Amino acid sequence: MVRHCTSHVPYYIDLFKRLGLRPEDVATQQDLQKLPLLDSKLVRENFDRLISPQHRNWLCHTGTTSGTTGLPSKFLRDFNAINFEHAAIWRNWHNAGDDGKRRISLRGDIIVPSAQKQPPFWRYNPADQELQMSSYHLSPGSAPHYIDKLLEFRPQILYCGPSMGHVLAKLFRLNRVDYTFDAVFTSSESLAQPVREFIEQTFHTRVVDWYGQSERVAAIGQCHCGAYHVQEDYSIVEFLPAHGNTTEIVGTQLHNYVMPLLRYRTADYVEMPKVQRPCACGSQFRTVDRIIGRYYGYLITPEGYHIAITAHIPTGVDNMIEAQFHQERQGEVIVKLVTNGRFGPDDAAKLIASVKSHTSPDMQVRLEEVPHIPRGPNGKFINIVNRMTANAPITREAA
Repeated sequence: MVRHCTSHVPYYIDLFKRLGLRPEDVATQQDLQKLPLLDSKLVRENFDRLISPQHRNWLCHTGTTSGTTGLPSKFLRDFNAINFEHAAIWRNWHNAGDDGKRRISLRGDIIVPSAQKQPPFWRYNPADQELQMSSYHLSPGSAPHYIDKLLEFRPQILYCGPSMGHVLAKLFRLNRVDYTFDAVFTSSESLAQPVREFIEQTFHTRVVDWYGQSERVAAIGQCHCGAYHVQEDYSIVEFLPAHGNTTEIVGTQLHNYVMPLLRYRTADYVEMPKVQRPCACGSQFRTVDRIIGRYYGYLITPEGYHIAITAHIPTGVDNMIEAQFHQERQGEVIVKLVTNGRFGPDDAAKLIASVKSHTSPDMQVRLEEVPHIPRGPNGKFINIVNRMTANAPITREAA
């Protein structure tokens, strides 16, 4: 990978020349420390120069981050990296009990048009025996439709973001419907312990968690024994001391040749064990005690829909530096903005339209320019600050 970077990627060609390094000078994991850290700001500023022209083709996929600075960043992945990503995830699923079982997914996607008011709010993917259900339309009002379809489909596995799995579990309890999954697989958000316990108790199952990020520089998967293992063949992962007993995840890609990232700071944090001990599952991969990762939360629309992903909303709006979404009452959102001083009425109108488009046409939106947006306790940007009782039981009045 280092030889590839210094032969085909303009950013690294210039970096090694400036540092007086040759490819053979970075031959071990320890040698990586000779290179400076990379972050999302540097990627945005050097996007084209981080791409290998020889490897950019129609098979490449563009992904965006969840917005650790309040604005998403773009990344390219090639076909080989995408396949390896799938293989790593499938290996974890298989080892934890999914050997091709019938499943449903609730992963933050709008499976059907957002304006659709009546079911079906789902689509069937026969290749994976998977019913893909719209997280956007899941609400107390639509819950009977979701529950009826789920009982008809009889899935054995649930794939979801923790927030959506939490909502689904609440709605099953609210409607007094009992159901058992063989396993629930969560990803894309931090999994709080109370949320894990609520899902496990409701669906009489165990939750198996997976950590990754849009940049695909590190992956951590939970085994059937409950331990979180760093996927060592996925990337080279460093843990840099951060706040208290937490460490920041820094990853170096091994498989993405179109836009390789060396020593990329994820701004995600974990707690490491003081001593690495063998796991009963037999894996030799390192373990972490706890993934702190990202903020768990969502916005609630006037219709009662839960919106957990907001990073794409500011895309295409000019003159913004950061955006954070606050909610104190259902159906109302305050967008706190840090701008470059040139944010005008046209930008505001475009942002408000985007908020409504991705949440609800009836969402009340107020913009508030601020000089600075404070970070969370772990130093990471928080996309959504919901001051409503998000962990309280969902009621029919919420619809």
